[in-house]
Amino acid sequence: MNERLKKIVITLVIPAGVFLFFSLLLLGRDTTLFSTTNHFRTFINAFAVTTFIAWALNFNLSTGRFDFSLGSISLLSSILGAKFMWYLENLGWEMNGWYMLIAIVVIGAVLGTISGLAYIILKIPPIVTSLGMTLIYEALGFIATDGGGVVLNRTLHLTKIASPQNQIIVLAIGFVAIYLISNKTSFGFHWRSLVAGQKIAVDTGINEKSNAVISYALSGAFVSVAGCFTMSIQGNASASLNFGTISTIFVAFLPLFIGGFIGRYSEDKFGILLGSFTTALITLGFVRLNISAQMQSFWNAIILLGFLIYLNNEYKILSFFTKKKRVNRQPE
Repeated sequence: MNERLKKIVITLVIPAGVFLFFSLLLLGRDTTLFSTTNHFRTFINAFAVTTFIAWALNFNLSTGRFDFSLGSISLLSSILGAKFMWYLENLGWEMNGWYMLIAIVVIGAVLGTISGLAYIILKIPPIVTSLGMTLIYEALGFIATDGGGVVLNRTLHLTKIASPQNQIIVLAIGFVAIYLISNKTSFGFHWRSLVAGQKIAVDTGINEKSNAVISYALSGAFVSVAGCFTMSIQGNASASLNFGTISTIFVAFLPLFIGGFIGRYSEDKFGILLGSFTTALITLGFVRLNISAQMQSFWNAIILLGFLIYLNNEYKILSFFTKKKRVNRQPE
């Protein structure tokens, strides 16, 4: 097997394997993964939301900064974006879901920039900074809605942005944008250098502080897309306090680790895309098997743990099978 074909096979084997696994399980129940339009909608929504959260988390996590505030940015940007649309409509402007998405992304980028500046100015660990910003953003969302959140029932036309077709379009735009940012800009080059080794990168003249602020801004912009889709699908965005938004980012861990593995053989952002595709298949598979939400969380944790065990022992596992294969090939 030549090297290129080997990379293609390894890139596709995990999502293809998961699809085949659940398809066979459901075949025993005389059904399929995608038997209705609603199943397709469920899959696309999980795919899009998870991908944008994973992309957002990856910007800072890869350079050693864990950002707990992403969930609160996602929520607050959605709340402020919806309220801004209502304000413009009250002035007589004709608004639609695309305008709302753009407004939410801009607000998310601003909130992310503020988080980045807080990290740089305060000079305290990023985890501590992000926890403080989480509380502030949650409080602002609560104040902005008097604790009631926002409901889109009177502006249902704004929810059309979350149609499967639009989500696929936004996913494609998001991938092109993050690929170009990461691979074709000076920021991306510096970011990759910092990922490879911060001390060496800084010693060569890369400005870690400005790169961090841009990373926070991009992270806020990407996670706000997930917030917009979630609010549009649910028809509302409920205000939250006391770190209630932190759980938002945990859905991204499994696709990040799967994507990191796949990215070795393709491209890291494309790897995250396929990792999210895989976890969306898992989510849909659990739904189609009528597994409760509590058990879904349990099995997702088991899958994540199993994958981490493999990654931490990958060399030993591969060495074992390689050695065994060589022994079997020896002549008697």
